[in-house]
Amino acid sequence: MAADAVSPTPALSRGVTLDDLNRLDFQISSMMERIRSAIYRPTGEKRAPRFNATQLAALCGKSHAAMLRLLDKSAEFGLANGLVTDESGNKLTPHRSFSLEQAIDWVRHVGARRYARQPGQLGTVISVGLFKGGIGKTTLATSLAQGLSLRSYSVLLVDLDPQGSATAVMGSNPGAIGAEETVEPVTRAPGTEGYRASLAESIRPTYWSGVDLIAGSTSLFASEFYLPLRSMEAQREGKQFNFLEVLSQALHPLRSEYDYIILDLPPALSYLTMNAYWASDALILPVVPEGLSLQSSVQFWNMFTDLAETMRRVSDRERLFAWLGVVPSMVESHKGRVQEMLKWIRMFYGEYVMSSELPLTEAIKTSGTELATVFDVEKYVGSAKTYERARVAFDKFVDEVDLMTRRHVWNEPESEE
Repeated sequence: MAADAVSPTPALSRGVTLDDLNRLDFQISSMMERIRSAIYRPTGEKRAPRFNATQLAALCGKSHAAMLRLLDKSAEFGLANGLVTDESGNKLTPHRSFSLEQAIDWVRHVGARRYARQPGQLGTVISVGLFKGGIGKTTLATSLAQGLSLRSYSVLLVDLDPQGSATAVMGSNPGAIGAEETVEPVTRAPGTEGYRASLAESIRPTYWSGVDLIAGSTSLFASEFYLPLRSMEAQREGKQFNFLEVLSQALHPLRSEYDYIILDLPPALSYLTMNAYWASDALILPVVPEGLSLQSSVQFWNMFTDLAETMRRVSDRERLFAWLGVVPSMVESHKGRVQEMLKWIRMFYGEYVMSSELPLTEAIKTSGTELATVFDVEKYVGSAKTYERARVAFDKFVDEVDLMTRRHVWNEPESEE
């Protein structure tokens, strides 16, 4: 009986040198640029979706008929009516179409989905992290940023992952990001070359109106050396230096400028991630309903609590988080063991488990291959129910995050919902 065909291993005539790896780096970087250009054709740059009247009505929380009545008064409000006309005012198409900026203007005007911060209230910092990769963390963080902006909040997304995945989803190339465009400069020692106390210079606009970005790149690895070096140098000189406060202090001025600051963390516990947790008002922990992810979350909390004791010793203040949300992520409900694992997650985390569950549908898989989220989809090529299921789940998640923040950070009375 003939053996099954086996794919041949790569035929190497010699060993692999560092020069070979440099050439490989150039090759795959060039290929990635070609892929990005193909995904974002014809301009090569990512663009935001447009919205029809029905989609705009959903964003504004209005019925289609009520939205049309409001659109008839668009001139009175100084807002776009979505009609495409020629110079004489004749309609060129029967359908209305709104840019992302125009849609957000309408949401802001209707005012039904946004909390207005009171004088003295700062924006909220939320960390999204777990030290296991492949759990939908970046998709969750970028979708959260986009979803909050669709409720007319101002959002800053901070990519703290050297892989730069959130940066890529937001339309930038992490390979082209310099250290000065990341948080790395604030982790350097004052007085050294490249040091900055401010992060304002690192902020860049994105294709998505309402979401600004501090990008991530491999230069962030250097922060894992700068922070402990600063700590050791301070000890040697008998000075006080709390490495945990570096990011918190750098973000503080920005909290008056943004309603939400979302931190996308790398899958590791490190000096930079501990800085992020220390700077946060709230924590989101995505957990996939499968054994390894649940086990990783247990190990995460074992390490986190050990480090928290260190944090207590080196800090002059107690850390109180406003809320913790454990969200089931990449849920494939049709698989037999998933419901059982969801029960285990609820047993493990109890009151901290969010009511939202983020599914792994074909719509999400397709968006991922295109460096996009469900909010980027203008017209889904596939089952409308599949896309709707994903979109509804992420909308519910965004609303739940917003509600917990309004209640537990901004202290909005329940009667005002």
